[in-house]
Amino acid sequence: MHTVVLSNATWSLGVLPAWGGRIAHLSAEGLDVLLPINANQFNPLDWPRAGAYPLMPYSNRIRNARLQFTGTEYALPAHPAALPHTLHGVSHTQPWQVVDSGSDRLSITCDYLGEHWPWAFRAEQHFALDGARLRITLVLVNLGQTPMPGGLGLHPYFQRHPGMRVQYRTGREWQIDGEYMATGAYQEGANNWSIEADAGAALAHYQSRWDGQLQLEYTNGQLHLQASQVLNHFVAFAPVGSAYLCLEPVSHLADAFNQPRDSWAETGTHELAPGQRLEATLEFTWQHR
Repeated sequence: MHTVVLSNATWSLGVLPAWGGRIAHLSAEGLDVLLPINANQFNPLDWPRAGAYPLMPYSNRIRNARLQFTGTEYALPAHPAALPHTLHGVSHTQPWQVVDSGSDRLSITCDYLGEHWPWAFRAEQHFALDGARLRITLVLVNLGQTPMPGGLGLHPYFQRHPGMRVQYRTGREWQIDGEYMATGAYQEGANNWSIEADAGAALAHYQSRWDGQLQLEYTNGQLHLQASQVLNHFVAFAPVGSAYLCLEPVSHLADAFNQPRDSWAETGTHELAPGQRLEATLEFTWQHR
């Protein structure tokens, strides 16, 4: 495997273009922010639960691997780990190409046309280090000839550390069924969430009306994540006793593309015309304590 490494006085960032455009490691002043990928081989259907990967052209699941859009039903391959549903799009299973790189910047792209999505698309990731700040830009482009639904996000595995605390704020909590699908029911109201990350507790939350700010407190510093407005949905997931927390800024709810058009403003579906781009940014800022 070939890892592209960016680094400065604060950050060390490793990216694996051939392994689905994944982040292999991310550390701030030597602290592993993400659980590092230590695998020697990459299985696109059973990927390492570590690092971080892009979610394009959608995040989470499409129910029963059936996509209804503009009066047409499309059958997609179900994912073996989420049967009978799909799981997390397809871009993170494909090799990406490096189009620009330097000691503090990297741009990679992935063009896809295949059975996992009815439209051709391009996915882009741009990484830039600027002092204590890491900026990640995600881009989805419809390369097809007709409009398509689209979404994006990032799926990081934040490493649990002793004394670590996570804080964020949301306005809506969606109910989840036993297959990790949103039922359509939700609880309204602003909530300030605080998670003792080293407690090893299980998490499973689908949330929206997120303000895009995530705070991670460590014994030696603070990490602040600011996500752009398009990423106004949030997933918090972790098995009990896991070494990681999945804290995922995303643009839409699970199975949002199958929801009625008049619900898209709340469930997060974006319709992209041919050639149209959907773009989001995430800024990680480290502050030493």
